[in-house]
Amino acid sequence: MQNKSRLPLILILALIFIAGISIPVSGSKVYRVQPGDTAYQIARWHGVSLQNLLASNQLASAGYIIPRQVLFIPDPPTLADEDLYTVQAGDQLFSIAQKFQTSLNWLRQRNALSSDSLYIGQWLKVPASSRSSYVWNIPDLMATHPEKVFLHGTTSRKQVALTFDDGPDTEYTPQILDILGQMGVKATFFLKGVNIPGREWVVTRMIREGHLVANHSYSHQNLRKLSPKQISIEVQKTEALVEKITGRKTALLRPPYGEMSAEGLNSLVAAGYSMVNWSVDSGDWQANHSDQVLQNILSQAKAGSIILMHSAGGVGQDLTPSVEALEELIITLWNLGYEIVPLTSLLPIEAYQSGG
Repeated sequence: MQNKSRLPLILILALIFIAGISIPVSGSKVYRVQPGDTAYQIARWHGVSLQNLLASNQLASAGYIIPRQVLFIPDPPTLADEDLYTVQAGDQLFSIAQKFQTSLNWLRQRNALSSDSLYIGQWLKVPASSRSSYVWNIPDLMATHPEKVFLHGTTSRKQVALTFDDGPDTEYTPQILDILGQMGVKATFFLKGVNIPGREWVVTRMIREGHLVANHSYSHQNLRKLSPKQISIEVQKTEALVEKITGRKTALLRPPYGEMSAEGLNSLVAAGYSMVNWSVDSGDWQANHSDQVLQNILSQAKAGSIILMHSAGGVGQDLTPSVEALEELIITLWNLGYEIVPLTSLLPIEAYQSGG
């Protein structure tokens, strides 16, 4: 009897496979368009409105999607005291309640749960995390040096820039350079000085293939916590290594974690640097899957976006999701009408200091 009851399901799955119809994964936040898909079908599969799907992906019409395009499936709306949590393998409603220090009834009511059964990838509304006393000082730095501190491009055209931090390395950076070369895309690499010795050939390849290189400090410390003299040492140690390879002195600096003190910035501006942070964080350094990287970027991208990714990581850090996401990211941005340009095309600055 058990085999007979499974037969119809097996036949249905076989027919779907033969017909080439794609089955979306429950709880997916990123969906790759398959041949024959329509925007209406995708919206229905994921339980969202067609209008919301189109708006979330900057699509002008329902008919303008192509195979391999990545679509971001919008999150459910949340209240001010709610965050979203993605159910992981082994999660139970009771364990999630303990993790977020709330009650089972709170979770049931906020998520309109008819049972306590969960599936991997399911979204759950959970209590919002408490806010820290951290003060973001970048707006003040931008006001003090309006033409020297940037979070996003100044263009209104549909252009974005790809930037990669923490390289060079010999594992992920060459793979990223391969993809960029195959796609004909130029990027900016913010180099961490401690990673350069022994990998000078990677930096040489960046320059030879038309990419920009810039300064990301030497040892990746939080520069906001250092004195201006200590900041200068961090920057100049990397500068010396880059200049020895390229014969040029960089004019662009991205401080680790995007953090900088007012005093440190004053000294760097006096030394000829502009500070370039980002407006779109890929979160690739902590992603478990390329879908997470794509979701983070595509949900935020707009004209003038400076996209933060990484071409190297810490000890044991796996950036495979970032590498795997890159080609699909480029294809999707292009299909949305974006031009991927060098960072200096978005900003009124030069990549290298005069005379360098």
